[in-house]
Amino acid sequence: DDLAKADAQVDSILHRLERQYVELDPKAKFVVKSQRKDLPLLDYLGTWSWDEAKYPKSRSIPDMLSYAMSTVNHIDEEARNKTMQFNDFKTQMSNLAKKDAANLAGRDLIDVLTPDKVKADGGPDDDFISTEHLTTIPVIVPRGGEEEFLKMYETMQENVVPRSARQFKGIDDKDGNSLWRVVMFRSAVEGFKKVCREKRFAVREFEYNKDGYVKLEQQRKNVEESVKRQRDLVHGLYQASWSDVFVAWMHIKAMRVFVESVLRFGMPPSFASFIMSPKGDTALARKALADILGKQAGAMSTSMSETADGDDEFFPYVSLSFMPFAVNRDGK
Repeated sequence: DDLAKADAQVDSILHRLERQYVELDPKAKFVVKSQRKDLPLLDYLGTWSWDEAKYPKSRSIPDMLSYAMSTVNHIDEEARNKTMQFNDFKTQMSNLAKKDAANLAGRDLIDVLTPDKVKADGGPDDDFISTEHLTTIPVIVPRGGEEEFLKMYETMQENVVPRSARQFKGIDDKDGNSLWRVVMFRSAVEGFKKVCREKRFAVREFEYNKDGYVKLEQQRKNVEESVKRQRDLVHGLYQASWSDVFVAWMHIKAMRVFVESVLRFGMPPSFASFIMSPKGDTALARKALADILGKQAGAMSTSMSETADGDDEFFPYVSLSFMPFAVNRDGK
């Protein structure tokens, strides 16, 4: 029972690692590293032998199973932790990423009002004026609304600086919206915003800072580099983890075959085990095996078939199915 439970648990862990590996790299290569050899899966299965170094035969089956599960659970925990770290970095990158929205209302103005677009020489003619009493408000004006905006913005609220409206050239969107700035006393801001909403002009909260833009760009670069490093680390981890878990899985399968064969055919052990991958109709392959091995089982086959649970299919041989891969890759 413990072997069956461990088998199912390792199956789940292995295929989760497979799925994560393929999601990270659709061209992922699955190679089994065992006994100092790197082998394609079919070569590994075709030449499989018990790894005496990892699982000494002097140990009992419960001890070997405990060791195998301890190894697999440790691998699983490490993979989970590294995946969490990788996802945290990806979240940071997503939060800092440029928002390439279709219109100005959905974009982050720090990526629109860049140093090459904004006049900031430190003089009175700068695009953004910010003093103890004055501030600058960006306004998105819809297509065709420029004339109306210029006629009314000075009277939308008291303490708006006359003739301070200025369009940022070369900044618009697919809908033809344009971006302007208006200078006013800080006391006028809330009232100005309210009238803009009523007139369907969109006010954006933004305070231009060249150093802030440079700092953000550097932060983005640092996070992107961290994501790349973490991706490379996780890529190698998934590859190695999948291999190590698969090796452990095959040894658990071998232990199950041995135990169930002894339970069925008795002691001393006198049986052989094989890995088979039927091509075509599995039912026909089962029938062929039953025709051959049923004769070997003799009366035992008949008696066990009669006492088998009605919900369980009985074979005159010990059979454990497994699926190395669960994710469809490149149509395979």
